[in-house]
Amino acid sequence: MDPRQGPPANGSLELVHHHPGRLRVRAEAFRQKPEVVDKVREAIEALPGVTRLTHSERTGSLLVEYDPGFTEPDQIVARIAEAADLTRPDDGALRPARRTPAIAAVGAARELNALSMELTGSGVDLRVLVPTALAALSAYSFVYKKDARLPRWDNLLYWSYNIFVSLHRREIEGGNIGASAGRRPSSLRPIPVGEP
Repeated sequence: MDPRQGPPANGSLELVHHHPGRLRVRAEAFRQKPEVVDKVREAIEALPGVTRLTHSERTGSLLVEYDPGFTEPDQIVARIAEAADLTRPDDGALRPARRTPAIAAVGAARELNALSMELTGSGVDLRVLVPTALAALSAYSFVYKKDARLPRWDNLLYWSYNIFVSLHRREIEGGNIGASAGRRPSSLRPIPVGEP
């Protein structure tokens, strides 16, 4: 913000919750001024990796769902604050205080995913490789049931299917096949408050 312009006209932006892939912010302007939400929606649609924006007029909050590998939460918050003319929350609010095992595991999974995308020419990621490996292991277990260390073939097949469906939920429910290849949807549709 340029200090010569004075304080932001619409107050401050509050970070309610952040988990990689989901970011919720709140401001009184989101409750009282629908035109501010429209400006934010336009600004957010321009960011790569943002898949969904949900506005709750009742609470004055915005839920932004994004692909963590394609955009950073700091970028999203900055874009929202700028578009809505709000004061940004503290810069350190989005960063974890220490590297937890979960954060380390997510980082390792991202690196493995990037490696598989690079090796396959951006065609196959871990969301496809893991269920495929389980399905192949299921077939092996079905044909060669000699090894007692392997789970039963039907369990492996179920896990394969369940993991695949869980990891591709957005594409299956929304019919948005392009999102799995890292392409951003052509536009974000407003989601009613009660819809999951």
